[in-house]
Amino acid sequence: MTSERQRLILVGSRIRQYREYALASLAQHYEVTLVAPEAPSWQARYVETHRIADTTDAAKLHAPVADLLGEVAHAAIVTWDEWSLAAVSSVAHRLGMRAMDPAAARICRDKYATRQALEAAGMAAVRHVRAATEDEAVAAAESIGFPVVVKPRTLGGSFGVMMARDVDGLRRAFRLASGSRLRGAGTTDTVLIEEFIEGPELSVDSTVVDGVATPVCVARKRLGAHPYFEEVGHLVTQWRHEPWADAVTELVRDAHRAVGVDYGVTHTELRISADGPRLIELNGRLGGDLIPHLNHLATGVDLALAAARIAFGETPDITPTHDRNAEIRFLYPAYDGAVDRVVLPGPGQVEGLAEAVALVEPGEELLLPPRGLTPRSAALIAVGDTPADTRRTLDRAEGLSRTEVSGVAAHRLGARVENAVTRRFFDHERTSRRMTVSGVRDVEWFRYGAGGGQGLNRPVFLSADDIAGLEHDLGGLFELLKSVPARLFGGDLRAFARAVGMTPTQTDLVLRGSADELAPLSRADLYRETGGFRVMELNTGSSLGGWQMGEFARALVQDEEFAAFAAAEDLVYPDPLARITEVLRRQAPSLAGVERPLLAITDWPEGFEKSKCWMEFVVPAFEQLGFEPVVCHLGDFTYEDGRVHHEGREVDVVYRMFLPGEMPDEPRTYDLVNPLLDAVEAGTVELFAPLDCELYGNKGSLAMLSDERNRAVFTPEERELIDRILPWTRFVRDEKVTFGGEKIDLMPYAIANKDHLVLKPTLLYGGVGVTPGWTTDQKEWVQKLNEALGGPYVLQHRLLPTTERFLSEDGETCEDMAVAYGTLMVDGRYAGTLARGVTDPAVGIVSMLRGAQIGCAFHVAEPADEAVDAT
Repeated sequence: MTSERQRLILVGSRIRQYREYALASLAQHYEVTLVAPEAPSWQARYVETHRIADTTDAAKLHAPVADLLGEVAHAAIVTWDEWSLAAVSSVAHRLGMRAMDPAAARICRDKYATRQALEAAGMAAVRHVRAATEDEAVAAAESIGFPVVVKPRTLGGSFGVMMARDVDGLRRAFRLASGSRLRGAGTTDTVLIEEFIEGPELSVDSTVVDGVATPVCVARKRLGAHPYFEEVGHLVTQWRHEPWADAVTELVRDAHRAVGVDYGVTHTELRISADGPRLIELNGRLGGDLIPHLNHLATGVDLALAAARIAFGETPDITPTHDRNAEIRFLYPAYDGAVDRVVLPGPGQVEGLAEAVALVEPGEELLLPPRGLTPRSAALIAVGDTPADTRRTLDRAEGLSRTEVSGVAAHRLGARVENAVTRRFFDHERTSRRMTVSGVRDVEWFRYGAGGGQGLNRPVFLSADDIAGLEHDLGGLFELLKSVPARLFGGDLRAFARAVGMTPTQTDLVLRGSADELAPLSRADLYRETGGFRVMELNTGSSLGGWQMGEFARALVQDEEFAAFAAAEDLVYPDPLARITEVLRRQAPSLAGVERPLLAITDWPEGFEKSKCWMEFVVPAFEQLGFEPVVCHLGDFTYEDGRVHHEGREVDVVYRMFLPGEMPDEPRTYDLVNPLLDAVEAGTVELFAPLDCELYGNKGSLAMLSDERNRAVFTPEERELIDRILPWTRFVRDEKVTFGGEKIDLMPYAIANKDHLVLKPTLLYGGVGVTPGWTTDQKEWVQKLNEALGGPYVLQHRLLPTTERFLSEDGETCEDMAVAYGTLMVDGRYAGTLARGVTDPAVGIVSMLRGAQIGCAFHVAEPADEAVDAT
């Protein structure tokens, strides 16, 4: 056989999504022949011919390579297959072909042998010990000092690698490493225990000619959460200006010399410690994870082609033709399961997005670490002028992507779902010292403002897409709730009030205290499920709570480390009280001529002692906004000449915190409320917000939206919104309802499915009266259902909250917490989030009494965002 092009024998091609770019490049320059364990499939368009062989066994590989070599005058051989490296080097050596020295290839394939070679060359190595048993591993770790890294000696892709901080963790890590297997990778009777090196991790792809290694591509490695070392992304950017550049170059060259690598393209992994670069691994093949492809996009240098040039005895041209940044981010499912579909942004949908590629097919099973190896669903690649450009592009593209998997509900409950900002906050390079934010936690004033609860040790982070989605969905839901009386009750507010469960007294007072304009204020309590945010309840009016969030945020940005992080991530926060008072002044025009209006923050007498701390906490903020605030309850008022007084001073505006649900059917209720409403009607005082707000913001109203019998009054777009954001919610009645498309008898269903349902009063808030079925025994559940039957109660399908990381009390490890989001909307715009976190996602009621910690949220700013800059 003859050919105008030189023959290149490629041994092993690996996975299409990770190596097609390299094979396509080689096919443009050479006649490529493939030797692989199976016949070509996707490779067929790139190869001229092929041979089938076990590429990990030199004895079985020799004949097909010799056959292909014998057909032409001259050929070269390359591989980027980790498991075939030693066999290829051995066969090439026997046939007189240029490839890596066989002894060096064997050393590269064994992490322990690599360490020994470095030590023999006098290089400062990472401390390490082999261990064949758990007890030997414990002894090794104790001699090195915790934390340590435990890894299999011959595997790759960080499979089976785990950090251990103590003996118990060490035993788990040993079992993982010793039990990890990959076909063709080989095994050893020991695992490797190494010291953990703190610092940023890099990979360096180098060309090696005549034993001289030349670093070409340096990638910043993005790692997943400890204790594992899943590689979740890579950034290729400029590096020669870095203070560590010369030291890294010297370390790479010395390591290649020590191991005896003479030819090829290699992939070195190292960390930049406080004492300089430390070598982690030296791999005798082209880098994986599409890193060489990133380098080609960023610099124009083709490392796959360079490997071929070296194999043909040439010196490759590695001169960059351009200077850009390229970054890859891998996407993962939130929990174990079979893939239903992967949704990715299309071409041109996100500026700077070069590629968006699904890495799995529907039906494939993905298992998260440590159960699976690189369970990636997709890869996103961005190219930009700066690393900030690629980061923003990938964040936006990730927000438009999702991986849908089928798995049992137990996997969805507590699944870790984190956006890109949260992951970067916990990036290993930041170290644990930067993973908490001072200013709120353990500060007595903030504990007081949280009702005695502890503060979270960091804020939660929301993406720009999160904010846009919340504004759209919560704004739409608010408008739907406003329309319920007209759509379902012909505009009869009294009938609407009775339907949501208000008593005659409550109805009388709410309708008397109504206004022409509904205050555009709401707070939704949400969980983030694996499919997105879902609403547990939506409250309207002034009695929302959660207004502490702005004060929390202001305190957090005093932490210089966090302020720097927030600036780098374009993080901002709204000022909720400023937004609320804009509405207040608009709806209370009589305040326009008052220099500092007396604002009475007012609760119901029986609830005052509990809520007093929250109200007093925001007094300084109201003062800064131009008010003279006082904190009181309705019983503290006196009335003179139709005017409201508090301790002898005339009140200009009553900021209402009390709720209709607190008003009992008794004369005293009228005695407390009617004088205030008389003053409002006389125009001597402003009431913010009017009582009729509470008609809309209750769980009964949500049940009306959710009820299938009402679907005809809503448009298709409105029904889609209801289905997306609301869980199934029904009044507790002895009747047939629709669930999952089927008619069911509600009470028998509720009795039999308590673990999937929660019982809630329609008009109470803050978790009062709520009964989660999964935390209740069967007898009590049935009793509660019977008591609620026909009354102001709803049944709601259980939501399955996801979790995100917070630094643990030990200051080193992380713990997962489920977060309840109390998201405030003012005038149809996002106005902040009060976050409450608990370590048990199945707790049922997220409250300070049940151990919840409280905090605020920062979000990524859009260019026109008017929120407060975090810096």
